[in-house]
Amino acid sequence: MKGISEKEIDTVTGAEKGFAIVTYRMRLYDRHHNWLMITKQIYNQVVWHYYQILTEELSLLEQSNFLLLRLLEKMTIGTKEMKERGEEPAWKLENLPKIPLYFRRAAINAAIGLARSGKGNEKGKGFPQAAQVNCSPVFYKGMYREFQQDSIQIKVYNGKKWVWMVFPYVGNRIPKEGAVLSPALKIEKDAAYLHVPVRIQVQDIRTVKERLQEEKAICAVAFPDSDCLAVCVILEKNGRVIGNYFIHRGKERDVQRQRVQKRLEKSKKSRQSGNQKKQAFENRSCYRKLKQINQYYAHKVSREILEYCKKNQIKMIVVPDYENSIPFWEFSYLHSRVLVNRFYHWQGRAIIQLLKYKAFREGILVTTVRPYHISDSCSECGSKIQRYNEGHKASQNYYGGKLFICPNGHRGNAAWNTAKNIGRYFLRRY
Repeated sequence: MKGISEKEIDTVTGAEKGFAIVTYRMRLYDRHHNWLMITKQIYNQVVWHYYQILTEELSLLEQSNFLLLRLLEKMTIGTKEMKERGEEPAWKLENLPKIPLYFRRAAINAAIGLARSGKGNEKGKGFPQAAQVNCSPVFYKGMYREFQQDSIQIKVYNGKKWVWMVFPYVGNRIPKEGAVLSPALKIEKDAAYLHVPVRIQVQDIRTVKERLQEEKAICAVAFPDSDCLAVCVILEKNGRVIGNYFIHRGKERDVQRQRVQKRLEKSKKSRQSGNQKKQAFENRSCYRKLKQINQYYAHKVSREILEYCKKNQIKMIVVPDYENSIPFWEFSYLHSRVLVNRFYHWQGRAIIQLLKYKAFREGILVTTVRPYHISDSCSECGSKIQRYNEGHKASQNYYGGKLFICPNGHRGNAAWNTAKNIGRYFLRRY
């Protein structure tokens, strides 16, 4: 998701409108994978040709992109007057098949982007070489057509000429209210994908300060990553809790993870006696499955959080900021085995990333607070808490307990306490 349009005002709600650009990933059933590879190769050759022009004549970059595109076309294709006089353009495209108009313009824009991002002020400094140019072909209208729910026609080069080819695909349905932008072709060793940007209208793009002037409550979310994957707490502006929601899917997820982990361990034990290639394939399959499990539950939980907020008409969600460094005293909150075992991906960060773009599309803003002492302090009095499980003694050195108690007698669910801390830290900040 990226980009916000110029602001428009909703005459009914008074909210500022904007848009989000969400990219949908479609896997192509490519019967002619080599044709796609050839098309990408030609695209990068054209990009490199125009990129060389720009690095030779850096003064051209002072022009706007629109004027620069026209200038580059004249320098490589020529004009009608030049053809009448029999003149050849100075930078003629050579040793390449005839390039379609919109294919060429997409390559020119890619070359302009590369040249503008060069860090060097002098020729050749900070600019990539030919072997480093690896752009994905972008298909403007005229290079694709008949974009259906399960197939698309793309113009590709088959080694002799440009042909229209129908490619069936699988992927998420593009929303009807979205406007499809120019798709890009991403090619891997054994698969091809179409990345389709879709512009979606957003009804509310107000900032945090603007929303706090009108909104009556916020939703704070903690991610304990136990049998409970997320805890939502709704707080009024004065910090009073008026709603709770626990999302329990951790045990279900762990059963699926353990099943794959057993396959992985069995594959490792049979390494010496079995086929090495078969064992390596099994390992890759297991790692891919673990990643898919994590992605599935991240999508599932982020959607449940969003639906809960929509149901309660909440327009602001507060989560911990785990994009930056995490203090050592918060490691326990992230579950120690996750930090040690790379096969287990901590769910919270993935949920937050998905929640941000999903919420923005619904007009809900996700903001963050620094994760300092959110899980080791009492949300009522600020004292250091002790963690414990039912039937065990409380200890300040025990971090895995689901319950907590503080010296002043406040007690309850530890994840619920963390969510309250997140919300109250945010409200005190503003």
